[in-house]
Amino acid sequence: MGLLARHRDSLIGIDMESRTVRAAQLVRRGRAWSLKAALALPRMATGAALQRAEVEQLAGALLRLGFGGHRVVVGMPEDRILTGVLELPPKTSGAPLQEIARTELAAMHGYDIQAAEAVCWDLPPSARRGSTQAMGVACRHADAETVLEAFDRSGFDVVALDSRLHALARVCAALLPQTGIAAILDLEWRHTLLLLVYQGTVIYKRTMTEQPLCQLAEALMRGLDLEEDSVVYLLTEVGLAPQTQDLAGQAETIRPLVTKHLDSVAASLQSPFAYATSQYAGTTLDTLLVTGHGAAIPGAAEHLRSRLGVTVRVVRPADVTQCPASLGGKAQDPSLVVPIGLAWFSDG
Repeated sequence: MGLLARHRDSLIGIDMESRTVRAAQLVRRGRAWSLKAALALPRMATGAALQRAEVEQLAGALLRLGFGGHRVVVGMPEDRILTGVLELPPKTSGAPLQEIARTELAAMHGYDIQAAEAVCWDLPPSARRGSTQAMGVACRHADAETVLEAFDRSGFDVVALDSRLHALARVCAALLPQTGIAAILDLEWRHTLLLLVYQGTVIYKRTMTEQPLCQLAEALMRGLDLEEDSVVYLLTEVGLAPQTQDLAGQAETIRPLVTKHLDSVAASLQSPFAYATSQYAGTTLDTLLVTGHGAAIPGAAEHLRSRLGVTVRVVRPADVTQCPASLGGKAQDPSLVVPIGLAWFSDG
């Protein structure tokens, strides 16, 4: 063992899914990772494809905030990721299951198997199934090229394009219970993503585009005649649990719409929860981890807990890695969890 610990920077994880481009980088200190730097940069156009001008702006911001190197892992937009649960022959058949899985996934989504990259993994065996099941995730080459073009001649070295599913599973792994089924809920600006995990394996994924945070924001903007930034402030600083008495009036104003939105999210989780526990007899689902912009709404976790009857925990950077005091509030920002998971790509 050397007398001096060697510090090593991770890749830079870049998440462009929301109304901001978010980035995070870790540094190895001894045997542990520590958050070295993080940022959230407003998008030029929310929901649009990442533009080269945004990448150039991002490059300058990363340099100013102390990010090291130029090797990055970029999260693919959720609407460009293709997933499916696949029925395969029994393992005892001797059939090439991985090849069959990739072929079935391509047929399910209507693309040529040579026109996409795909990864598949076996699901834990269930007494209710006689066949082998696998989950597959794919990304069309054309969609990947669209993202890569924005980074062309930017000075960045895009080491990999990753999925949100993998980033969340990677970063939340240590927080998942050892027994039973657990859920990860990513409450983002343009989507609500649900993952179910059993025995360390993602067994279910559902992207709910009908319940994104932006719809709640739009309803509040119309109802209160406010600009988007003001509504975002009300959601993240007031929510359902104002920290000071002078904010109580604002909380009561937005409570009906926030409650309605969270009730809708909770209702959409009931069926997947029941499906998963029915597939794996004798299991329970008692834990829900929440990330993303929506996880920062004060009182949201408590409201979901009351509706679902499970333990609900908001996941923040400080829960998954060491965070120096110099990073301030970034250590408590649940929207930075995904870029941290992307930054962990090389260790995932």
